[in-house]
Amino acid sequence: MTGDELLDALIDTLEQLAAILPGDKVVWDAEPTIRLAVERLWITAGNVAEAYRKDVLDADPGVEPWSELVAYRNKLAHALPGDLSTDRIYVDSRADPVRLLARIRDERP
Repeated sequence: MTGDELLDALIDTLEQLAAILPGDKVVWDAEPTIRLAVERLWITAGNVAEAYRKDVLDADPGVEPWSELVAYRNKLAHALPGDLSTDRIYVDSRADPVRLLARIRDERP
C-alpha cells in the first residue's frame, strides 16, 4: 500500500470506530459484539499505523501518534480474558478517535 492508501485506511478505521461506538454506556455494557468490533478496529488501526510508520515514515518506533496506536493495539491483541477493562476501552474509544483523526489528517501533504 502507498502512504496515502495507508493514511486513508487508518482514517477509515478510526471513523468506523467512532461511528460504531454507542453513546450510551448501558448499550456498550449490553452489547458484547460491539465491544469486540471496537477492539478489532483498534487492533486494525494499530496495524495500519505501524505499517505507515515503518514503510512510509521510516521513523523511530517511539514517534507519536503511531507508537500510541501500536501500544494500544498490542494491549488489546495480546490480552487474556479478564485482563481488559471494558470501562476503560469505552472511555478511550469515546475520546481518542477524534483526537487521533485530527493528528493523522495533519500528516496529509
